Amino acid sequence: MMLTLDKVLDIFKALQDRTRFRIFWILHRAKCAMCVCELEAVLKESQYNISRHLKVLKLTGLVKERKQGKFVYYAISKLDNKAYRCLLDMVSAISDNKLKKDAQALFCYLKQLKIMGGNK
Repeated sequence: MMLTLDKVLDIFKALQDRTRFRIFWILHRAKCAMCVCELEAVLKESQYNISRHLKVLKLTGLVKERKQGKFVYYAISKLDNKAYRCLLDMVSAISDNKLKKDAQALFCYLKQLKIMGGNK
């Protein structure tokens, strides 16, 4: 994907919302696709709210979806350009108490999923 000024501004607009940023951050940290119900469990947000924010992230190209049966799984888009890699590096470097709690919830969720034998 060619990054134009308008595209970069759309990406920054999408990530300026705290919930959308948290969703993007969790998907980046998870390194696997997650469905809305899994994001609900980790982020303690409503299904409606997560779905609404995922739509915006998808429209900007930051997130992709994969349908599997009745579920839709979301993951970070794998874009191969320097600006996108810089964005992911910046996102990875952010330290915040709320994000630390999200990371802990994600770790617990993924650990529980592994114990229960869940595969995606």
